[in-house]
Amino acid sequence: MKRMRQAFTLMEVNLAIFIMATGVLGMVSLYSLGFRESRQSEEDVASAGLADAFLSPLVTGLSATNMTWSGWCQAVPHISSEACNGLAPQKGGDNNGWAAYVTRLDSDGDGAYESYRVDSGWQSLANRVFSGIIGQVPSEYRGSLPSVSSDYCYGLVATRKGSTISLAFRASRRREALLSQPVYYTEVHFQGRTDQ
Repeated sequence: MKRMRQAFTLMEVNLAIFIMATGVLGMVSLYSLGFRESRQSEEDVASAGLADAFLSPLVTGLSATNMTWSGWCQAVPHISSEACNGLAPQKGGDNNGWAAYVTRLDSDGDGAYESYRVDSGWQSLANRVFSGIIGQVPSEYRGSLPSVSSDYCYGLVATRKGSTISLAFRASRRREALLSQPVYYTEVHFQGRTDQ
């Protein structure tokens, strides 16, 4: 007498299909996350390169030992520290922190909710800040304004407190995301004598 081979039951087949489907769907959902993270890392690397291109000439020039105190003070006028920390309450020129890059939109009426929009003049503002600082640097240390792809939005903020100049830079492919990007920050200390 022949013995019958044992086969899978319908319940076992359904359970195996369910487990396989769960695994495949989990892998498919990771593709979109991986793609998004890959694009974000590309943008982060490009932003770091732009920050280096903008900040390096400024740090090199401002660190020159033949930089005069009057040139140092003219490169970045002294402003209050509140203007550099986030959004200052009012706009007041090129060096008013990140507030110079935004326009305040209507709030909800009771002041509990405020929204901001990045202005369209961000590129000329950042370039004016760069040019204003580099123009005070001794000529042998002057760098040139970096050329940037037109699909990038960037901002440069410079503040001075005494003999320290703080430089902050942000860049993004999307203008509305400029203020949510990481800040690349450096400080430069005056190398000469303040009494000359």
